[in-house]
Amino acid sequence: MRSPRQLIEWLDIRPRELKPLLLCFGGAFFLIATFVLSRSLREAFYLATFDVKTLPYITVGTTVLGLPTVALFAWALTRFNARRVVKVCLVVFAIGLAVLMPLIAEVATAVVVFYLWTALGTMVIASGFWIVASEHFALREAKRLFGLISAGGTAGAMVMGNSLRYLTRHVDLVWLIPMLVGLIGLLLLTQVLLPSGREPRKERKTEKDDETSSAREGFKLVWGTPHLAMIAAIVMLATMSSTLVDYQFKEAVRATLTTKQQLAGFFGAFYGWTGAASLLIQLFLTSRLMASRGVAVSLSLLPVALMMGSVGVLLFPALLTATLLRGADNSLRKSLHRSVLEVCYVPLPSMLRRKTKTFIDTVLDSLAEGLGAGVVFIWVTWGNMPSRYLSVVVIALCSAFIYVNRRMGNVYFETVVDRLKGGTREADQLMADADFHGKDLLSATFTRLDIPIQPVEGGDPRPARGTDPSSVGRPAVGATTGTLGRISSSSNDNVSKALDECTDWDERHIPRLIRLLARDVFCDRAVWILTSLGDAAVAPLAQLLVDDDCDFVIRRRIPRVLAGIDSSLADQALMDGLTTSRFEVRYRSAIALVRRLEEGRAVTGEWWEEKVWEALRSEVGHERPVWEMQRLLDDFDTEADELVQSRVGDRGVLSLEHAFRLLTLVLDPTPVRLAFKGILQDNEKLRSISLEFLEHVLPKDIRQKLWPFIGDISDHQRERSLRPVEEVVSELMETGATLFASDEDRDVLRQMLH
Repeated sequence: MRSPRQLIEWLDIRPRELKPLLLCFGGAFFLIATFVLSRSLREAFYLATFDVKTLPYITVGTTVLGLPTVALFAWALTRFNARRVVKVCLVVFAIGLAVLMPLIAEVATAVVVFYLWTALGTMVIASGFWIVASEHFALREAKRLFGLISAGGTAGAMVMGNSLRYLTRHVDLVWLIPMLVGLIGLLLLTQVLLPSGREPRKERKTEKDDETSSAREGFKLVWGTPHLAMIAAIVMLATMSSTLVDYQFKEAVRATLTTKQQLAGFFGAFYGWTGAASLLIQLFLTSRLMASRGVAVSLSLLPVALMMGSVGVLLFPALLTATLLRGADNSLRKSLHRSVLEVCYVPLPSMLRRKTKTFIDTVLDSLAEGLGAGVVFIWVTWGNMPSRYLSVVVIALCSAFIYVNRRMGNVYFETVVDRLKGGTREADQLMADADFHGKDLLSATFTRLDIPIQPVEGGDPRPARGTDPSSVGRPAVGATTGTLGRISSSSNDNVSKALDECTDWDERHIPRLIRLLARDVFCDRAVWILTSLGDAAVAPLAQLLVDDDCDFVIRRRIPRVLAGIDSSLADQALMDGLTTSRFEVRYRSAIALVRRLEEGRAVTGEWWEEKVWEALRSEVGHERPVWEMQRLLDDFDTEADELVQSRVGDRGVLSLEHAFRLLTLVLDPTPVRLAFKGILQDNEKLRSISLEFLEHVLPKDIRQKLWPFIGDISDHQRERSLRPVEEVVSELMETGATLFASDEDRDVLRQMLH
């Protein structure tokens, strides 16, 4: 038996998400309970007052009045805060019910008004509830939590559905209206208590903005936005398929069961079991499936189940196969499918979502239901064909359904990238509001270790390992005097004169020029001369770049030279530099490669991508302390780029910056750079979009290793991923002088970790 804490950890609910999640869960519970009770009451009142043959008229009336209602609701959402609009709608809805209550038993017209009022009211508040939820939770949160929120709605339907049996036997229907008002009041309370602070700021109006919201405008926006067009197609295909499957199911039930008692018992058991199945799917499958398989696969589960079930009904028409098919439809459509569809709305700009969501949820859904009913009429009533062959139409619809779902996956990713690139006003606002110098959100664990780095002035004073100290600064045996001798001199004046006088630099000078890279005062001139020598300088530079016995000051400055040489050999040398043991060499090699790529010098190909991914896998394979403590001994010659300019400190950000720079070598650099900025900000929605982009583009093995560094895991998951301290110490000791300048520093680290 799991404790509440274990259950929260298992469901991956973060501490700050618990309160809003519980309120939204309760809100969904009261919303669907309100929906079930109001639908039962209006149908009971109407059928008790009017002939059943008039039911199509009231249905048409609801559809006709729904168009201006949707337009008015969308208009209000574009002008005011979404939560405020929903609260006002709930209050007005409850007041209307209270006014109608004493008239229901006396005036027939009040029954019609009650029917229309509850049908339109529940339609508006249901759409508004999900709009508020999608604006409160960031994209990554929505993917984890919307299944749990939907579970509240399923629980509300089950509780209210089972309670109605008892209530209708012991309480007059009119007295259930106060209960309906009470449910609305509880739903209003959840909206009042929901923490604020996540609602988007109102966008500035431009000449292109149009605050009118009509059915025509809704259709134009849906048709003109690929993302919304895909959602609309999914809604219509799902509704049409469900309408046909529902007819087959009810016809099979009616042919097998004859009495009211049999029908009531069967339907009660059916909705009870499918409700329980929906609840289990929402609690234990939805979030995990979306996280592991993404939007497209999660959406495709429903049409695949319907297609397989329709084949069964077509081959073996019976109550059992029809019940299994309808059960799969009812369970998946109200749980997994609905949750994933709500997540699909989250990446959209808030104003666009407000203008179109209600239109899709009501107008297009009703249109699809009418089209499905038209197919049934033409096929069965007018064509007098067996209903089993409707399965052929369902299979065709599901084939289109699966295709659209695959397209939805691509369009969903394109929308995420568009938000990162600032293709909408809201994304521009998020980027403008982001503070790139404020906080380090890497949740560092070893960032407080104060291990000093010895300053380096004029290069590393220590001679290269394996080198005779007496030979430093002297020309090699057999070297001529003059220029060769003077550029190896320890005297700055002599070296400066030699650099000024010499005009015929060649291969003989390369070893001495390379040594000048270690001297700050001559580094820039040495880089310029070596670059001008071109291919001749690449081989010795490439050899020293990966030589651990070479003077480290020289090694970390070699990438600057290679960056400016037009040669494919320079690319290969820098690629080799990405996998050396020293972080600074890898860091500067990546900057040099980015520079070459941007200037069109790099010769890319399949080998290029393989080497970069190999280097990235090596980087993310380090333990967190290694990441957080890797640093640069000096920034004297670091080439600046957009990632360097966004740095918020050397507390693990250098390693993350390096990893993202590698990504710009193999992916579209613009969204990668914006994603790097996004994950460092105290703006959950921008950070969430950044993580969503990365989840789509990163290979699975790299994503799993990178995720602990960028914080998209729970504390419980992070604790489980930690290795024993001894292993961490051992790995840190193998990282070399990039982290620690002396043995004393290493002793400090060892003591702190223990």
